Amino acid sequence: MHRDTNNHRAMTDVELHALIQTSEPNVRQVIAEAALVLDLRGRQLSVLRNTYPGWDIHYESNASGQMWWTAELRRTLTLEMATAGIMRTVRQENAIALASTLAWQSALLHSTRPPHAPPTGDTA
Repeated sequence: MHRDTNNHRAMTDVELHALIQTSEPNVRQVIAEAALVLDLRGRQLSVLRNTYPGWDIHYESNASGQMWWTAELRRTLTLEMATAGIMRTVRQENAIALASTLAWQSALLHSTRPPHAPPTGDTA
């Protein structure tokens, strides 16, 4: 007998398949749509991680069950960066909002001087 992480009896693949086959068509449709949504979230997460490699990006729920897209800056946040509006952690309700916020944060990052960079301008 299989057990899940809560030590409850887990359904076998055969039992799960039989349950799905005997369910009403609309229940099967809901399951299929849920699978597509989960697949979409995985693709969105992959695109965000590849587009913004300077951030650790996650999709997670809080204590109340609300889902959040969260990005944490991999670099140490300096005073100059914070003053420019760069945030250590960004959290949004959906992938598009997070992508928009990270695009803005990236623009801010590129506008700040790296630590120990020489000042730009004429030296003459």
